[in-house]
Amino acid sequence: MASTAQEIVVVYGVLIIAWGMVLGIPLAAARQSAAQAPRYLVTSHLAALMQGAMHMGFFVAFGVADLSSGVATTAACLLVVGSFLEAAGGAANWLAGIKDQFADKNLGLKLNSLSSPPALIGIVLLVVGVLRGVL
Repeated sequence: MASTAQEIVVVYGVLIIAWGMVLGIPLAAARQSAAQAPRYLVTSHLAALMQGAMHMGFFVAFGVADLSSGVATTAACLLVVGSFLEAAGGAANWLAGIKDQFADKNLGLKLNSLSSPPALIGIVLLVVGVLRGVL
C-alpha cells in the first residue's frame, strides 16, 4: 500500500505527464507553420514530461525514505508545489508570448522564482529520509 506522500507525488506525476502530452498538440501545430515553435511552449512541454518522470522517481524514493508520515507528506507537498509553480511559470511565459522572462520580468518569472524554496526544502527532506532509509 502506498503512503500518502507516494500518492501525492504519483498523482501529480500522472497529471503533469498528461499536461505535457496536451502541450504536444499546440507544439505540433506551431511546427506545421514555422521552423521553430515558441521557446516557452517547447520548454513547457519538455519540462512537464521530465517532471512526470521525476515524480514517479520520487514515488520510489518515498518508499525507501525513513521519515515520519507527516514529514514525508510535507516533503511531497513541497515538491509538488515547487514543480507546479515551475510548470505554471513556463505556461504563463508561453501564453504571454514572452521571449526572455528575465528581460520581461513577467508573471512567468515570478512563478518560476517562487518554485525554488518549496522544491529545495522538499528535496532536502527527501534526501535526508532516503539516506536514513538506506544507511
